[in-house]
Amino acid sequence: MTLDSNYLRGTVGAILSILQHSTCPENMYFHFLWARFEPEIYFVIKSTFPYLKFKIYRFEPSRVRGKISKSIRQALDQPLNYARIYLSDIIPGHVKRVLYLDSDLVVVDDIAKLWEVDLGGKVLAAPEYCHTNFTRYFTDIFWSDPELPRAFHGRNPCYFNTGVMVVDVEKWREGRNCRAVESKTKKL
Repeated sequence: MTLDSNYLRGTVGAILSILQHSTCPENMYFHFLWARFEPEIYFVIKSTFPYLKFKIYRFEPSRVRGKISKSIRQALDQPLNYARIYLSDIIPGHVKRVLYLDSDLVVVDDIAKLWEVDLGGKVLAAPEYCHTNFTRYFTDIFWSDPELPRAFHGRNPCYFNTGVMVVDVEKWREGRNCRAVESKTKKL
């Protein structure tokens, strides 16, 4: 989960919903990513959840500077939105699997069910959304490009939601997927 002062209220709500619906909240460990040290955020998390086991890692925004396309809507053009791609480089090597959750969600069931999802040898699992209206997702810059919109020709408008992912971090590292994502896209 990312930490940002703009979404702190949502993050607190997400953490609370996870803990309230968990049968074993004492077994949870949270890995947070932030772009800059903000003591007030740390204080809010620590004082609101005094028994929460967590660690905060810095995501260096320069990793994605110049790589974020201006063809996506403005809400998605913040570097911290792309930190999830680099999870395997940021979190400790002993961490083999993570649940990545956006900070604007509310969990309504035991998160252990998601943790136990069988990946079937795949690197990750995420919800698929189809019949999406991509005209609002991308800007006019995207749609006016002669090449980019061709990606949708003859295809169902589907994508997977990176806001809820079960990730085999070990496989992600082995497959050098950070580099693969960067090389397969001109811009993120």
